[in-house]
Amino acid sequence: MPLARISVPEHLSQEQVRALADAVHEGLVETCKVPADDRFQLISRFQPSAMILNPTFPDVMRTPDASIVEITFLGGRSDDQKRKLYGYVVEKAVAAGFVPDDIMITLTENSPIDWSLGCGRAYDGHSAQ
Repeated sequence: MPLARISVPEHLSQEQVRALADAVHEGLVETCKVPADDRFQLISRFQPSAMILNPTFPDVMRTPDASIVEITFLGGRSDDQKRKLYGYVVEKAVAAGFVPDDIMITLTENSPIDWSLGCGRAYDGHSAQ
């Protein structure tokens, strides 16, 4: 049950933003075994003054297209799965016109009790209850 927040500069085309969102979802499905219909994404567009990103930390060269992907999901993925996720997303983003240095990804893991999918009920990992 991932929730992805994708923060992009406002000047990116809708096609480029959609390609990045698709890359994130496909990456989760392919590398982390997330069900294909388990797609929850929030996309925010920011003016240049509202995205303060160090252009060179650590050893990268970010352009004005730099974007951030924040994924919150249930714990249990291996380090190898996470590394494959990063690579998958960047590979697909590059195919959509991004440069690799412009895609920053952060992961936050939690437990089923940290989710309510609706109706004010805690998620037990299989169904809302």
